[in-house]
Amino acid sequence: MQQQKQGFRVERDTMGELEVPADKYYGCQTQRSKMNFDIAADTDRMPEPVIRGMAVLKKAAAIVNQRYGLDSKVSETIQQAAQEVID
Repeated sequence: MQQQKQGFRVERDTMGELEVPADKYYGCQTQRSKMNFDIAADTDRMPEPVIRGMAVLKKAAAIVNQRYGLDSKVSETIQQAAQEVID
């Protein structure tokens, strides 16, 4: 494994290891997309109400799925991230 640069973490997927900014929630697949496609311009952004709505949905799903066996740590982490987006 390569040495990790400060401010990055190493993520792994089926294509191998890749450094991802440590302050981001996304993983390898999103990082590869950012590297290979011209995305994330201001014109590519979803409207904020859509993003907020998706976060509400993700938080609700984490709560319900915890009742059906999702690990509580995973559920709480998803809920926290979703709440950050909602706020």
